[in-house]
Amino acid sequence: MSVTVPQRVRSAMCHPVTGLLAIAVVPIVVAYVRAVGHGWAPEGDDAVIADRMRAVFSAHPPLMGQRSTSVLTQGAEVATHHLGPLEYYVAAAIAGIFGFSGAGILLSIAVGNMICAAGSIAIAFRLRALRTAVPTTIAVLLLEWSLGPEQLVRPLNVYVAALPMLLTLVCAWAWVDGDRSVLWVYGVAASFVAQANLAFVPFVVGLSVALGLLGISRRWRNVRMPGQSPARMQRHWLVTAGLLFAVWLPTLLELILYSPNNLQQLLAYRSRSAGAGTSWPHAAAYVLDRLSPVGFGRFHNTYQPAVSGVTVAAGAIGVLLLALGAFAGTHRPNTVGSRACGVAVITVPVEAWGLTHLTGFTVGYWLLPCLVIAAFACAAVLTRAIELIPRRRWSSVLRLVPPVARTTIAALLATSACALASTTASPPAWAAEDQARHASAVVLRFLRQHANPGVPVVVQGSGISSLSLNSAIGFQLDRRGYHAYYLLSWPIPEDTDPWHVDHAPPTHVTVIISQRSLGGTWSDQRPTGSSALDLGHNDDGAELRAWVTIPDLLARLPRTAPTGE
Repeated sequence: MSVTVPQRVRSAMCHPVTGLLAIAVVPIVVAYVRAVGHGWAPEGDDAVIADRMRAVFSAHPPLMGQRSTSVLTQGAEVATHHLGPLEYYVAAAIAGIFGFSGAGILLSIAVGNMICAAGSIAIAFRLRALRTAVPTTIAVLLLEWSLGPEQLVRPLNVYVAALPMLLTLVCAWAWVDGDRSVLWVYGVAASFVAQANLAFVPFVVGLSVALGLLGISRRWRNVRMPGQSPARMQRHWLVTAGLLFAVWLPTLLELILYSPNNLQQLLAYRSRSAGAGTSWPHAAAYVLDRLSPVGFGRFHNTYQPAVSGVTVAAGAIGVLLLALGAFAGTHRPNTVGSRACGVAVITVPVEAWGLTHLTGFTVGYWLLPCLVIAAFACAAVLTRAIELIPRRRWSSVLRLVPPVARTTIAALLATSACALASTTASPPAWAAEDQARHASAVVLRFLRQHANPGVPVVVQGSGISSLSLNSAIGFQLDRRGYHAYYLLSWPIPEDTDPWHVDHAPPTHVTVIISQRSLGGTWSDQRPTGSSALDLGHNDDGAELRAWVTIPDLLARLPRTAPTGE
Protein backbone atom coordinates (compact mmCIF):
# COMPACT_ATOMS: atom_id res chain seq x y z
CA MET A 1 0.00 0.00 0.00
CA SER A 2 1.48 3.31 -1.11
CA VAL A 3 1.78 6.19 1.31
CA THR A 4 0.05 9.40 0.23
CA VAL A 5 1.56 12.86 0.49
CA PRO A 6 -0.79 13.97 3.30
CA GLN A 7 0.17 10.87 5.25
CA ARG A 8 3.84 11.66 4.79
CA VAL A 9 3.26 15.23 5.96
CA ARG A 10 1.37 14.05 9.06
CA SER A 11 4.10 11.55 9.81
CA ALA A 12 6.78 14.22 9.50
CA MET A 13 4.82 16.62 11.70
CA CYS A 14 4.49 13.99 14.41
CA HIS A 15 8.16 13.00 14.26
CA PRO A 16 10.05 13.88 17.46
CA VAL A 17 12.80 15.71 15.60
CA THR A 18 10.31 18.09 13.96
CA GLY A 19 9.63 19.83 17.27
CA LEU A 20 13.35 20.22 17.91
CA LEU A 21 13.87 21.71 14.44
CA ALA A 22 11.03 24.17 15.02
CA ILE A 23 12.55 25.25 18.32
CA ALA A 24 15.97 25.80 16.74
CA VAL A 25 14.74 27.98 13.85
CA VAL A 26 12.47 30.25 15.92
CA PRO A 27 15.29 32.63 16.98
CA ILE A 28 16.41 32.95 13.35
CA VAL A 29 12.87 33.69 12.17
CA VAL A 30 12.41 36.26 14.94
CA ALA A 31 15.73 37.91 14.03
CA TYR A 32 14.71 38.07 10.36
CA VAL A 33 11.29 39.56 11.06
CA ARG A 34 12.77 42.19 13.37
CA ALA A 35 15.43 43.26 10.88
CA VAL A 36 13.06 43.39 7.91
CA GLY A 37 10.42 45.17 9.98
CA HIS A 38 12.92 47.86 10.83
CA GLY A 39 13.85 48.32 7.16
CA TRP A 40 17.37 46.89 7.26
CA ALA A 41 19.68 48.04 4.46
CA PRO A 42 23.26 46.85 3.87
CA GLU A 43 26.16 49.18 4.67
CA GLY A 44 29.90 48.84 5.01
CA ASP A 45 31.13 45.29 4.48
CA ASP A 46 27.55 44.01 4.30
CA ALA A 47 26.95 46.17 1.21
CA VAL A 48 30.17 44.94 -0.44
CA ILE A 49 29.10 41.33 0.22
CA ALA A 50 25.66 42.08 -1.23
CA ASP A 51 27.25 43.49 -4.38
CA ARG A 52 29.45 40.39 -4.64
CA MET A 53 26.25 38.29 -4.54
CA ARG A 54 24.96 40.32 -7.50
CA ALA A 55 28.20 39.65 -9.36
CA VAL A 56 27.52 35.90 -9.31
CA PHE A 57 25.09 36.40 -12.21
CA SER A 58 27.39 38.79 -14.09
CA ALA A 59 30.07 38.22 -16.71
CA HIS A 60 32.70 38.48 -13.95
CA PRO A 61 31.62 36.18 -11.10
CA PRO A 62 33.57 36.40 -7.82
CA LEU A 63 36.79 34.42 -7.50
CA MET A 64 38.03 35.84 -4.19
CA GLY A 65 36.73 36.20 -0.68
CA GLN A 66 36.39 39.46 1.20
CA ARG A 67 39.42 41.62 1.79
CA SER A 68 41.17 40.75 5.05
CA THR A 69 42.69 43.14 7.59
CA SER A 70 46.20 41.75 7.13
CA VAL A 71 47.14 44.85 5.16
CA LEU A 72 46.70 46.83 8.39
CA THR A 73 49.02 44.61 10.45
CA GLN A 74 52.01 46.64 11.52
CA GLY A 75 55.23 45.13 10.23
CA ALA A 76 53.46 42.71 7.86
CA GLU A 77 51.48 44.94 5.53
CA VAL A 78 50.47 42.32 2.97
CA ALA A 79 47.20 42.59 1.04
CA THR A 80 45.28 39.31 1.33
CA HIS A 81 41.73 38.04 1.01
CA HIS A 82 39.76 35.43 2.87
CA LEU A 83 39.98 32.05 1.20
CA GLY A 84 36.98 32.00 -1.10
CA PRO A 85 33.66 33.40 -2.34
CA LEU A 86 31.43 30.45 -1.45
CA GLU A 87 29.08 32.62 0.64
CA TYR A 88 28.23 34.76 -2.40
CA TYR A 89 27.31 31.75 -4.53
CA VAL A 90 25.25 30.09 -1.80
CA ALA A 91 23.24 33.24 -1.03
CA ALA A 92 22.92 34.66 -4.55
CA ALA A 93 19.89 32.65 -5.70
CA ILE A 94 17.51 33.59 -2.87
CA ALA A 95 18.76 37.19 -2.70
CA GLY A 96 18.41 37.50 -6.49
CA ILE A 97 14.79 36.31 -6.46
CA PHE A 98 13.97 39.34 -4.34
CA GLY A 99 16.02 41.75 -6.43
CA PHE A 100 18.83 41.90 -3.87
CA SER A 101 16.65 43.95 -1.58
CA GLY A 102 17.44 44.12 2.11
CA ALA A 103 14.72 41.55 2.84
CA GLY A 104 16.07 39.21 0.17
CA ILE A 105 19.67 39.45 1.39
CA LEU A 106 18.63 38.75 4.97
CA LEU A 107 16.42 35.87 3.85
CA SER A 108 19.31 34.19 2.04
CA ILE A 109 21.40 34.27 5.22
CA ALA A 110 18.48 33.22 7.43
CA VAL A 111 17.70 30.22 5.22
CA GLY A 112 21.35 29.17 5.25
CA ASN A 113 21.52 29.37 9.03
CA MET A 114 18.25 27.46 9.39
CA ILE A 115 19.59 24.71 7.14
CA CYS A 116 22.75 24.45 9.26
CA ALA A 117 20.79 24.40 12.53
CA ALA A 118 18.35 21.82 11.20
CA GLY A 119 21.16 19.76 9.67
CA SER A 120 23.04 19.64 12.98
CA ILE A 121 19.96 18.37 14.82
CA ALA A 122 18.96 15.90 12.09
CA ILE A 123 22.45 14.36 11.95
CA ALA A 124 22.54 14.15 15.75
CA PHE A 125 19.15 12.42 15.72
CA ARG A 126 20.53 9.81 13.32
CA LEU A 127 23.16 8.94 15.92
CA ARG A 128 21.09 7.99 18.97
CA ALA A 129 17.70 9.64 18.44
CA LEU A 130 16.62 12.09 21.16
CA ARG A 131 19.54 11.17 23.41
CA THR A 132 21.86 13.04 21.02
CA ALA A 133 19.37 15.35 19.27
CA VAL A 134 18.21 17.15 22.43
CA PRO A 135 21.74 18.12 23.59
CA THR A 136 22.54 19.28 20.06
CA THR A 137 19.40 21.43 20.02
CA ILE A 138 20.57 22.99 23.28
CA ALA A 139 23.94 23.71 21.67
CA VAL A 140 22.21 25.39 18.71
CA LEU A 141 20.13 27.57 21.03
CA LEU A 142 23.20 28.46 23.10
CA LEU A 143 25.06 29.58 20.00
CA GLU A 144 22.06 31.55 18.73
CA TRP A 145 21.76 33.23 22.10
CA SER A 146 25.46 34.08 22.12
CA LEU A 147 25.37 35.56 18.63
CA GLY A 148 22.21 37.55 19.26
CA PRO A 149 19.48 38.42 16.75
CA GLU A 150 21.50 41.18 15.06
CA GLN A 151 24.20 38.73 13.95
CA LEU A 152 21.96 35.75 13.14
CA VAL A 153 20.86 37.15 9.78
CA ARG A 154 23.64 39.59 8.89
CA PRO A 155 25.66 38.65 5.78
CA LEU A 156 29.00 39.67 7.32
CA ASN A 157 31.43 36.90 6.44
CA VAL A 158 32.40 36.11 10.03
CA TYR A 159 28.88 35.71 11.43
CA VAL A 160 27.66 33.45 8.62
CA ALA A 161 30.33 30.88 9.57
CA ALA A 162 29.14 30.27 13.15
CA LEU A 163 26.26 27.82 12.62
CA PRO A 164 28.04 26.06 9.71
CA MET A 165 30.98 25.55 12.09
CA LEU A 166 28.64 23.86 14.58
CA LEU A 167 27.35 21.68 11.72
CA THR A 168 30.97 20.80 10.91
CA LEU A 169 31.55 19.68 14.50
CA VAL A 170 28.38 17.56 14.53
CA CYS A 171 29.43 15.95 11.24
CA ALA A 172 32.86 15.21 12.73
CA TRP A 173 31.11 13.62 15.70
CA ALA A 174 28.98 11.45 13.39
CA TRP A 175 32.04 10.49 11.33
CA VAL A 176 33.95 9.40 14.43
CA ASP A 177 30.87 7.39 15.47
CA GLY A 178 30.99 5.54 12.15
CA ASP A 179 28.45 7.40 9.99
CA ARG A 180 30.31 7.88 6.70
CA SER A 181 27.25 9.24 4.90
CA VAL A 182 27.93 12.68 6.45
CA LEU A 183 31.28 12.93 4.69
CA TRP A 184 29.97 15.17 1.92
CA VAL A 185 28.13 17.38 4.42
CA TYR A 186 31.33 17.77 6.41
CA GLY A 187 33.25 18.65 3.25
CA VAL A 188 30.81 21.36 2.13
CA ALA A 189 30.25 22.82 5.62
CA ALA A 190 33.96 22.87 6.45
CA SER A 191 34.73 24.48 3.08
CA PHE A 192 32.12 27.19 3.70
CA VAL A 193 33.59 27.89 7.14
CA ALA A 194 37.18 27.99 5.87
CA GLN A 195 36.35 30.29 2.94
CA ALA A 196 34.26 32.69 5.01
CA ASN A 197 37.00 34.08 7.23
CA LEU A 198 40.65 33.35 7.92
CA ALA A 199 39.83 33.20 11.65
CA PHE A 200 38.21 29.80 11.05
CA VAL A 201 40.90 28.30 8.79
CA PRO A 202 43.15 26.84 11.54
CA PHE A 203 40.13 25.16 13.12
CA VAL A 204 39.08 23.52 9.83
CA VAL A 205 42.62 22.45 8.97
CA GLY A 206 43.37 21.08 12.43
CA LEU A 207 40.09 19.20 12.79
CA SER A 208 40.35 17.73 9.28
CA VAL A 209 43.92 16.55 9.92
CA ALA A 210 42.85 14.96 13.21
CA LEU A 211 39.96 13.13 11.53
CA GLY A 212 42.25 12.02 8.72
CA LEU A 213 44.77 10.60 11.18
CA LEU A 214 41.97 8.80 13.00
CA GLY A 215 40.77 7.30 9.71
CA ILE A 216 44.29 6.14 8.83
CA SER A 217 44.67 4.63 12.29
CA ARG A 218 41.40 2.73 11.97
CA ARG A 219 42.33 1.45 8.54
CA TRP A 220 45.78 0.37 9.75
CA ARG A 221 44.18 -1.44 12.71
CA ASN A 222 41.57 -2.90 10.31
CA VAL A 223 38.68 -1.43 12.30
CA ARG A 224 35.41 -2.06 10.46
CA MET A 225 32.50 0.28 11.12
CA PRO A 226 29.05 -1.36 10.85
CA GLY A 227 27.05 -0.83 7.66
CA GLN A 228 29.97 0.55 5.63
CA SER A 229 30.75 -1.62 2.62
CA PRO A 230 33.70 -0.75 0.35
CA ALA A 231 31.34 0.11 -2.52
CA ARG A 232 29.33 2.48 -0.35
CA MET A 233 32.48 4.12 0.98
CA GLN A 234 33.72 4.64 -2.56
CA ARG A 235 30.45 6.39 -3.47
CA HIS A 236 30.77 8.66 -0.42
CA TRP A 237 34.31 9.63 -1.37
CA LEU A 238 33.42 10.24 -5.01
CA VAL A 239 30.45 12.45 -4.12
CA THR A 240 32.54 14.35 -1.59
CA ALA A 241 35.41 14.83 -4.03
CA GLY A 242 33.02 16.17 -6.69
CA LEU A 243 31.42 18.63 -4.29
CA LEU A 244 34.79 19.78 -2.96
CA PHE A 245 35.97 20.48 -6.50
CA ALA A 246 32.81 22.50 -7.19
CA VAL A 247 32.95 24.63 -4.03
CA TRP A 248 36.67 25.33 -4.38
CA LEU A 249 36.64 25.90 -8.17
CA PRO A 250 36.51 29.74 -7.97
CA THR A 251 39.44 29.73 -5.54
CA LEU A 252 41.41 27.40 -7.83
CA LEU A 253 40.72 29.67 -10.80
CA GLU A 254 41.96 32.65 -8.80
CA LEU A 255 45.29 30.89 -8.31
CA ILE A 256 45.67 30.70 -12.09
CA LEU A 257 44.20 34.01 -13.24
CA TYR A 258 45.80 36.43 -10.76
CA SER A 259 49.43 37.18 -10.02
CA PRO A 260 50.32 37.39 -7.25
CA ASN A 261 47.51 35.11 -6.17
CA ASN A 262 45.96 34.97 -2.73
CA LEU A 263 47.91 31.89 -1.66
CA GLN A 264 51.20 33.63 -2.41
CA GLN A 265 50.04 36.68 -0.46
CA LEU A 266 48.97 34.60 2.53
CA LEU A 267 52.33 32.81 2.61
CA ALA A 268 54.11 36.16 2.41
CA TYR A 269 51.99 37.51 5.26
CA ARG A 270 52.71 34.44 7.37
CA SER A 271 56.46 34.73 6.82
CA ARG A 272 56.51 38.43 7.72
CA SER A 273 54.35 38.04 10.83
CA ALA A 274 55.84 34.76 12.09
CA GLY A 275 57.81 36.45 14.85
CA ALA A 276 54.89 38.56 16.06
CA GLY A 277 52.35 35.85 16.77
CA THR A 278 50.59 35.15 20.05
CA SER A 279 52.29 32.83 22.53
CA TRP A 280 50.85 29.39 23.23
CA PRO A 281 50.02 30.17 26.89
CA HIS A 282 48.25 33.38 25.92
CA ALA A 283 46.29 31.68 23.13
CA ALA A 284 45.33 28.72 25.32
CA ALA A 285 44.19 31.11 28.05
CA TYR A 286 41.81 32.83 25.63
CA VAL A 287 40.28 29.51 24.57
CA LEU A 288 39.86 28.34 28.17
CA ASP A 289 38.35 31.71 29.07
CA ARG A 290 35.59 31.27 26.49
CA LEU A 291 34.97 27.67 27.54
CA SER A 292 34.26 28.68 31.13
CA PRO A 293 30.72 29.48 32.29
CA VAL A 294 31.93 32.98 33.18
CA GLY A 295 33.67 33.68 29.89
CA PHE A 296 30.95 32.24 27.64
CA GLY A 297 28.36 34.92 26.94
CA ARG A 298 27.05 37.36 24.41
CA PHE A 299 29.32 37.95 21.46
CA HIS A 300 30.34 41.49 20.58
CA ASN A 301 32.79 42.28 17.84
CA THR A 302 34.59 44.96 19.86
CA TYR A 303 34.60 42.97 23.11
CA GLN A 304 38.04 42.09 24.43
CA PRO A 305 37.67 39.40 27.10
CA ALA A 306 39.66 40.03 30.24
CA VAL A 307 41.50 36.79 30.92
CA SER A 308 41.59 36.12 34.66
CA GLY A 309 42.84 33.18 36.66
CA VAL A 310 39.31 32.27 37.75
CA THR A 311 37.84 32.03 34.26
CA VAL A 312 40.87 30.21 32.85
CA ALA A 313 40.76 27.73 35.74
CA ALA A 314 37.02 27.19 35.19
CA GLY A 315 37.68 26.56 31.50
CA ALA A 316 40.45 24.11 32.36
CA ILE A 317 38.03 22.22 34.61
CA GLY A 318 35.60 22.06 31.69
CA VAL A 319 38.28 20.60 29.42
CA LEU A 320 39.15 18.10 32.14
CA LEU A 321 35.50 17.01 32.27
CA LEU A 322 35.54 16.54 28.51
CA ALA A 323 38.73 14.49 28.74
CA LEU A 324 37.24 12.33 31.49
CA GLY A 325 34.11 11.84 29.42
CA ALA A 326 36.19 10.79 26.44
CA PHE A 327 38.85 8.60 28.02
CA ALA A 328 38.07 7.85 31.70
CA GLY A 329 37.52 4.32 32.98
CA THR A 330 39.43 1.06 33.25
CA HIS A 331 38.63 0.49 29.58
CA ARG A 332 38.39 3.32 27.10
CA PRO A 333 34.66 4.11 26.73
CA ASN A 334 33.25 3.54 23.27
CA THR A 335 29.96 5.41 23.31
CA VAL A 336 28.48 8.21 21.27
CA GLY A 337 28.89 10.55 24.23
CA SER A 338 32.56 9.71 24.72
CA ARG A 339 33.17 10.31 21.02
CA ALA A 340 31.51 13.72 21.24
CA CYS A 341 33.73 14.59 24.20
CA GLY A 342 36.75 13.39 22.23
CA VAL A 343 35.91 15.67 19.28
CA ALA A 344 35.44 18.61 21.67
CA VAL A 345 38.78 17.92 23.39
CA ILE A 346 40.60 17.87 20.04
CA THR A 347 39.22 21.28 19.08
CA VAL A 348 40.70 23.03 22.14
CA PRO A 349 44.41 22.70 21.20
CA VAL A 350 43.46 23.12 17.54
CA GLU A 351 41.83 26.49 18.19
CA ALA A 352 44.66 27.54 20.53
CA TRP A 353 47.09 26.72 17.70
CA GLY A 354 44.99 28.88 15.40
CA LEU A 355 45.12 31.84 17.76
CA THR A 356 48.93 31.64 17.88
CA HIS A 357 48.91 32.85 14.28
CA LEU A 358 47.48 36.20 15.34
CA THR A 359 49.61 39.30 15.67
CA GLY A 360 47.52 40.54 18.58
CA PHE A 361 43.81 40.42 19.32
CA THR A 362 42.81 43.48 17.37
CA VAL A 363 39.31 42.25 16.48
CA GLY A 364 36.84 40.36 18.62
CA TYR A 365 35.60 38.06 15.87
CA TRP A 366 38.83 36.04 16.03
CA LEU A 367 37.39 34.59 19.24
CA LEU A 368 34.05 33.58 17.69
CA PRO A 369 35.19 29.98 16.96
CA CYS A 370 35.74 29.54 20.70
CA LEU A 371 32.04 30.22 21.33
CA VAL A 372 31.04 27.57 18.80
CA ILE A 373 33.38 25.06 20.43
CA ALA A 374 31.93 25.93 23.85
CA ALA A 375 28.36 25.33 22.62
CA PHE A 376 29.32 21.96 21.13
CA ALA A 377 31.21 21.03 24.30
CA CYS A 378 28.01 21.58 26.30
CA ALA A 379 26.20 19.12 24.03
CA ALA A 380 29.05 16.60 24.40
CA VAL A 381 29.11 16.77 28.20
CA LEU A 382 25.32 16.55 28.40
CA THR A 383 25.23 13.53 26.08
CA ARG A 384 27.89 11.77 28.13
CA ALA A 385 26.10 12.62 31.38
CA ILE A 386 22.86 11.12 30.06
CA GLU A 387 24.73 7.91 29.21
CA LEU A 388 26.10 7.61 32.73
CA ILE A 389 22.62 7.60 34.27
CA PRO A 390 21.15 4.08 34.12
CA ARG A 391 18.10 3.73 31.89
CA ARG A 392 16.06 2.13 34.65
CA ARG A 393 16.56 5.25 36.75
CA TRP A 394 15.37 7.42 33.87
CA SER A 395 12.31 5.18 33.51
CA SER A 396 11.50 5.27 37.20
CA VAL A 397 11.72 9.06 37.30
CA LEU A 398 9.58 9.50 34.19
CA ARG A 399 6.91 7.17 35.59
CA LEU A 400 6.48 9.53 38.52
CA VAL A 401 5.54 12.39 36.19
CA PRO A 402 2.15 12.18 34.41
CA PRO A 403 2.29 12.43 30.58
CA VAL A 404 0.40 15.74 30.60
CA ALA A 405 2.87 17.23 33.07
CA ARG A 406 5.82 16.00 31.00
CA THR A 407 4.38 17.63 27.89
CA THR A 408 3.69 20.87 29.75
CA ILE A 409 7.19 21.02 31.23
CA ALA A 410 8.78 20.32 27.85
CA ALA A 411 6.65 23.03 26.20
CA LEU A 412 7.55 25.58 28.88
CA LEU A 413 11.25 24.79 28.62
CA ALA A 414 11.15 25.01 24.82
CA THR A 415 9.27 28.33 24.89
CA SER A 416 11.66 29.78 27.47
CA ALA A 417 14.71 28.67 25.46
CA CYS A 418 13.33 30.16 22.24
CA ALA A 419 12.46 33.44 23.97
CA LEU A 420 15.91 33.68 25.56
CA ALA A 421 17.72 32.94 22.31
CA SER A 422 15.57 35.49 20.47
CA THR A 423 16.26 38.42 22.79
CA THR A 424 19.14 40.87 22.84
CA ALA A 425 21.19 41.97 25.80
CA SER A 426 20.74 45.58 24.68
CA PRO A 427 18.49 47.40 22.17
CA PRO A 428 19.46 46.68 18.54
CA ALA A 429 21.95 49.15 17.07
CA TRP A 430 20.31 50.17 13.81
CA ALA A 431 21.98 53.59 13.48
CA ALA A 432 24.39 52.60 10.70
CA GLU A 433 21.66 50.84 8.71
CA ASP A 434 19.30 53.80 9.11
CA GLN A 435 21.97 56.22 7.89
CA ALA A 436 22.71 53.98 4.92
CA ARG A 437 19.08 53.70 3.92
CA HIS A 438 18.46 57.44 4.21
CA ALA A 439 21.66 58.51 2.45
CA SER A 440 21.14 56.06 -0.41
CA ALA A 441 17.56 57.25 -0.93
CA VAL A 442 18.64 60.93 -1.01
CA VAL A 443 21.46 60.37 -3.50
CA LEU A 444 19.37 58.10 -5.74
CA ARG A 445 16.51 60.57 -5.85
CA PHE A 446 18.85 63.38 -6.87
CA LEU A 447 20.60 61.37 -9.59
CA ARG A 448 17.30 60.21 -11.10
CA GLN A 449 16.29 63.84 -11.44
CA HIS A 450 19.56 65.29 -12.70
CA ALA A 451 21.69 62.55 -14.32
CA ASN A 452 21.19 60.18 -17.24
CA PRO A 453 20.34 56.59 -16.37
CA GLY A 454 23.24 54.18 -16.06
CA VAL A 455 26.01 56.78 -15.88
CA PRO A 456 29.28 55.95 -14.04
CA VAL A 457 29.31 57.29 -10.49
CA VAL A 458 32.31 57.58 -8.16
CA VAL A 459 31.40 57.50 -4.47
CA GLN A 460 34.15 58.48 -2.07
CA GLY A 461 34.95 60.44 1.09
CA SER A 462 37.50 60.66 3.86
CA GLY A 463 35.33 60.86 6.97
CA ILE A 464 34.57 57.95 9.30
CA SER A 465 30.97 57.77 8.09
CA SER A 466 32.13 57.35 4.50
CA LEU A 467 33.51 53.91 5.39
CA SER A 468 29.91 52.80 5.85
CA LEU A 469 28.09 55.03 3.38
CA ASN A 470 30.36 54.71 0.34
CA SER A 471 29.59 51.02 -0.15
CA ALA A 472 25.94 51.43 0.93
CA ILE A 473 25.30 54.09 -1.71
CA GLY A 474 27.43 52.29 -4.29
CA PHE A 475 25.51 49.04 -3.86
CA GLN A 476 22.13 50.75 -4.23
CA LEU A 477 23.36 52.58 -7.33
CA ASP A 478 24.49 49.28 -8.86
CA ARG A 479 21.07 47.78 -8.12
CA ARG A 480 19.38 50.66 -9.98
CA GLY A 481 21.47 50.28 -13.13
CA TYR A 482 24.27 52.77 -12.50
CA HIS A 483 27.91 51.70 -12.53
CA ALA A 484 29.27 52.66 -9.14
CA TYR A 485 32.96 52.95 -8.26
CA TYR A 486 33.23 53.03 -4.48
CA LEU A 487 36.04 50.71 -3.34
CA LEU A 488 39.41 52.13 -2.41
CA SER A 489 42.34 51.01 -4.52
CA TRP A 490 44.13 47.78 -3.57
CA PRO A 491 47.88 47.11 -3.80
CA ILE A 492 47.42 44.06 -6.04
CA PRO A 493 44.87 43.07 -8.72
CA GLU A 494 41.61 41.65 -7.41
CA ASP A 495 38.25 40.60 -8.83
CA THR A 496 36.60 43.81 -7.59
CA ASP A 497 38.80 46.03 -9.75
CA PRO A 498 35.75 47.20 -11.77
CA TRP A 499 34.43 48.88 -8.59
CA HIS A 500 37.65 50.70 -7.66
CA VAL A 501 37.48 54.48 -7.68
CA ASP A 502 40.71 54.63 -9.70
CA HIS A 503 39.14 52.48 -12.44
CA ALA A 504 36.35 54.96 -13.22
CA PRO A 505 36.25 56.50 -16.71
CA PRO A 506 37.45 60.11 -17.07
CA THR A 507 33.91 61.45 -17.36
CA HIS A 508 31.79 60.43 -14.40
CA VAL A 509 29.46 61.69 -11.71
CA THR A 510 31.19 62.30 -8.38
CA VAL A 511 29.54 61.84 -4.99
CA ILE A 512 31.71 62.90 -2.05
CA ILE A 513 30.52 61.99 1.45
CA SER A 514 31.64 64.67 3.90
CA GLN A 515 31.07 65.11 7.61
CA ARG A 516 31.53 67.93 10.10
CA SER A 517 31.51 67.79 13.86
CA LEU A 518 30.02 70.62 15.89
CA GLY A 519 32.27 73.66 15.46
CA GLY A 520 34.62 71.79 13.12
CA THR A 521 35.32 71.82 9.39
CA TRP A 522 34.13 69.50 6.66
CA SER A 523 36.23 66.35 6.16
CA ASP A 524 36.08 67.04 2.40
CA GLN A 525 35.58 70.53 1.07
CA ARG A 526 32.76 71.20 -1.34
CA PRO A 527 33.98 71.22 -4.97
CA THR A 528 33.10 74.21 -7.10
CA GLY A 529 29.87 73.72 -9.02
CA SER A 530 28.67 70.75 -6.96
CA SER A 531 25.25 70.31 -5.39
CA ALA A 532 24.92 69.81 -1.64
CA LEU A 533 22.64 67.04 -0.35
CA ASP A 534 21.70 66.93 3.31
CA LEU A 535 22.21 63.38 4.63
CA GLY A 536 21.31 64.15 8.24
CA HIS A 537 23.60 63.29 11.17
CA ASN A 538 25.58 60.23 12.19
CA ASP A 539 25.25 58.56 15.59
CA ASP A 540 27.95 60.90 17.00
CA GLY A 541 25.95 63.98 16.02
CA ALA A 542 28.21 65.02 13.13
CA GLU A 543 26.55 66.61 10.09
CA LEU A 544 26.62 64.58 6.88
CA ARG A 545 26.55 66.04 3.38
CA ALA A 546 27.01 64.68 -0.12
CA TRP A 547 28.75 66.92 -2.67
CA VAL A 548 27.44 65.78 -6.05
CA THR A 549 29.08 66.91 -9.28
CA ILE A 550 27.42 65.99 -12.60
CA PRO A 551 29.32 66.81 -15.82
CA ASP A 552 27.23 68.43 -18.53
CA LEU A 553 27.80 65.42 -20.77
CA LEU A 554 26.06 63.14 -18.22
CA ALA A 555 23.38 65.56 -17.05
CA ARG A 556 19.75 64.83 -17.81
CA LEU A 557 18.37 67.33 -20.30
CA PRO A 558 15.42 69.35 -18.96
CA ARG A 559 12.10 68.45 -20.43
CA THR A 560 10.63 71.13 -22.70
CA ALA A 561 6.98 71.60 -23.46
CA PRO A 562 6.00 70.70 -27.04
CA THR A 563 5.45 73.69 -29.33
CA GLY A 564 2.74 73.90 -31.99
CA GLU A 565 3.34 74.98 -35.59
